[in-house]
Amino acid sequence: MDANVTLPHGAPGRPGRYFDPVVLARISNLSLRARRVVEGLMAGLHRSSLRGLSVEFSEHRPYAPGDELRRIDWKLFGRQDRYFVKEYEAETNLRAHLFVDASASMGYAGAGVSKFDCAATIAASLAYLMLLQRDAVGLVVMGPAGPKVLAPRSQPHHLHAIIAELEAARPAGRTDVRGALAEVAGGLHRRGLCVLISDLLDDPEGLELGLRHLHHRRNDLMVLQVADRDELELPFAKVTRFVDLENPLELTTDPREIRAEYRAAMEEHLARVRGLCRRAGADHELVVTDEPLDGALVRYLARRGG
Repeated sequence: MDANVTLPHGAPGRPGRYFDPVVLARISNLSLRARRVVEGLMAGLHRSSLRGLSVEFSEHRPYAPGDELRRIDWKLFGRQDRYFVKEYEAETNLRAHLFVDASASMGYAGAGVSKFDCAATIAASLAYLMLLQRDAVGLVVMGPAGPKVLAPRSQPHHLHAIIAELEAARPAGRTDVRGALAEVAGGLHRRGLCVLISDLLDDPEGLELGLRHLHHRRNDLMVLQVADRDELELPFAKVTRFVDLENPLELTTDPREIRAEYRAAMEEHLARVRGLCRRAGADHELVVTDEPLDGALVRYLARRGG
């Protein structure tokens, strides 16, 4: 149970356990898990990295369900007979979309922590951190039935909706990452930051085209490629039956006989993904499920110039 998990508190010199996937996996509540990760990051950073932002008035935008009534500009309503809310620089400084892959391959958990749990923890932690900075953040869960989209909001309570969607998602089927990126890109009318969290076991050309859809609309792009150590190293020491999670394929073989060839092919795939991300104008980072999870947050803060 969560109550039995002991985590260090306020220890800048030793923040590592905040990011330890094994420790985090013992916290079943995703909201608490995200808070622990962000607290660990903040324990190792100077508070100025999360400095407050300007709150000067920036613009109006149409009212949307969920907006607070106190933010409606009633004077403007009197002139135009339409509802508009006031946005401020603190709220418009950044608009982010978190794209999380929920395909069946993301359910693999060789080290005890599935790739999807790792991705969900990163997404929830990024959302928590962004909302702390009064940024607007949205979520796109990419599943076999098409993308499930939550529009960006900057209100703190929006985190509950993001957490609920991540907790409800289950890795299954195949995901058309290219199609999901293109579909969401078509509805983006303001530039922002788009973060793709996926194992990227997909057609590289299709992935590049999907990223270009977002880049052409002048969005900043981050790609966090999630991998299990087993996928990278094929460490198995005896005859093993390998089952494809997304296709009706399986293979029984001695991994020791194919390990060198497999690792070379995996390195080629990773290099190909890094290259297509570079061509599409996206930052790329490999996230391994048995390594600390703070890399994505640090990369985000570096992009913010914190």
